[in-house]
Amino acid sequence: MSARPSFILDVNKCTGCHACAMACQIANDLPVTQPWREVRTFNELHVPDVELMHLSLACNHCADAPCMEQCPARAFRRDEKTGAVLIDADSCIGCRYCAWVCPYGAPRFDEERGVMTKCNFCVDKQHEGGEPACVTSCPTDALTWGELTDEEHIQDVPGFAQAGIGPAIRIEPLRSKRLVPEMTHPPAMPPWRRLRGKITPHITLVHEWTLALFTVMVPVLVGVFTAWRFGGAAPDWKIFLGIGVAGMAMSASHLGRKDRSWRAALHLDESWLSREIVLVGGFLGVSSGMLVFGGLPSWLGWVAVALGFITLAAIDQVYKVTLIRGAGPLHSAQVLGTGLLVGAVWNGLPLVAGAVVLVKLSLYLARKNNRSRLGLKTHPAVGWLRVAAPSLGMVALVGDLPWVAMVLILIGEIIDRGEFYVEVEIPTPNSLQLDELDARPEAHAVFGG
Repeated sequence: MSARPSFILDVNKCTGCHACAMACQIANDLPVTQPWREVRTFNELHVPDVELMHLSLACNHCADAPCMEQCPARAFRRDEKTGAVLIDADSCIGCRYCAWVCPYGAPRFDEERGVMTKCNFCVDKQHEGGEPACVTSCPTDALTWGELTDEEHIQDVPGFAQAGIGPAIRIEPLRSKRLVPEMTHPPAMPPWRRLRGKITPHITLVHEWTLALFTVMVPVLVGVFTAWRFGGAAPDWKIFLGIGVAGMAMSASHLGRKDRSWRAALHLDESWLSREIVLVGGFLGVSSGMLVFGGLPSWLGWVAVALGFITLAAIDQVYKVTLIRGAGPLHSAQVLGTGLLVGAVWNGLPLVAGAVVLVKLSLYLARKNNRSRLGLKTHPAVGWLRVAAPSLGMVALVGDLPWVAMVLILIGEIIDRGEFYVEVEIPTPNSLQLDELDARPEAHAVFGG
């Protein structure tokens, strides 16, 4: 049984004074907008009959850190003495994917340098026999320092994800006799729901529009090339290659350090993002070669088809860490379905295309209905256009108007992918706390729900 340095947080003692967060900021010379440690308050609006507690969190330097596992640039390393998970700023490409996969919201993007940063466990202090600044500054001994064994388990605390990745923190659970807020007057509505609007999202369409277009362009290319291999019309290689190069450029434009974009291919053994990038390049290279040089072996074309659909599966896998409320395990905007649909339309196969459209629209309408029941925005006008475009596209395909059909189908797919980026969330301690509060029956009792 091994032991490693660990934070110990007693939520019974934490007053939410933010001294730990301020000490971290001062010790590491951090801007106010880029804190490494934050104090999250569960039930900060004092909903009656629900406990009130504070949760001080930074990076937990997990034993099985997903940031290390999924970083495409291999920019993370572990300090052997302390177990600290550290970021090498000179290797980071600023893709932000570590922030997507971290369940504790630890990595932060440094806009000025274009790289990710996070708590470094005050590793230099530890090497000198000291303790992290956040620990030494806590006035109530709520945050202390100790050792964690591999056999210890994290207690179930609102806002702390049970991800099974071995975080270096032990949380003392709230005592059952701890007082809860008393009701002074009933609020007009569940007030905590208004707090969701204050959570800064990791993913937005405004910021990620280049990725949204990239994830439409790639399945279009895969679908068109596959259709050609099955006897459809050959696409113009110049347009095909131009779209592919433009898509990869759009993907790279998202990076904080574009000059290091080549590093995205360094972690094929574990990172889905690395696999996506390499697979896109491989598919584009082989498929373009087949279109440009007619004398290449036919089997190479089928290799390109296989690469294409594996690429689409990898793109969908990258987004498995995200959450869309109201959606099931399948999403109407997943790119694997888009590739199949485009291929069927390009080859003029209305039965196949119709079946894919039916599945996609069924998933879309079910999600919108679920989101409406959850009280989430559904944008009805956009929804009607999303449904109408592929429906009319199928009419055009049956009526032997393939280009009209393709345009309408793509309009529907672009809308759906855009909405995907509007609705998608990265679970964080803040959102998990609100989810927990929303799930408490006692929190709804005073509202008659």
